[in-house]
Amino acid sequence: MKKLIAALIAAVICMSSLVCFAAPASLEPAAQSTSSNLIVITNPPSISSTTQKGVVFCGYGEAGVKVTFYKYNPLTGLYYPMSLNGNNISLDIVYQSGLFWKKIDFSAGNHKVIVYAEKGDRVQIVKREINVLSPGIADNLFDYTLNFRPAYK
Repeated sequence: MKKLIAALIAAVICMSSLVCFAAPASLEPAAQSTSSNLIVITNPPSISSTTQKGVVFCGYGEAGVKVTFYKYNPLTGLYYPMSLNGNNISLDIVYQSGLFWKKIDFSAGNHKVIVYAEKGDRVQIVKREINVLSPGIADNLFDYTLNFRPAYK
């Protein structure tokens, strides 16, 4: 009987810890961090534009941190986990070096992303805005020439 009770208590503890590490189903735009030192994102910058559909998120963080990527849905006003083949796009920082990287493909247009890092009861939210330019716009930008003339005589 004691072994059964001990096994049930262990199962409840395991399930409780799994719930703590489960990323939320959605995030409000005003969601706040409870910690500021779980991860540092070195790329992409806070607001960036690119002609490449594949954007590499990289940086470093504390070992044991779980990172999940969320994308803003303007129809609902919420951020939802990004997925690939039905699985959330996420990664675990498990190495002692703490380095991480994840390539994510985006369609042309403006994308608001939250990088949600969690470890235990600590959460860090890092926002990024990525504008993926269509190839036609990118070609026009490279072909554009500015001619400056003095405004005075």
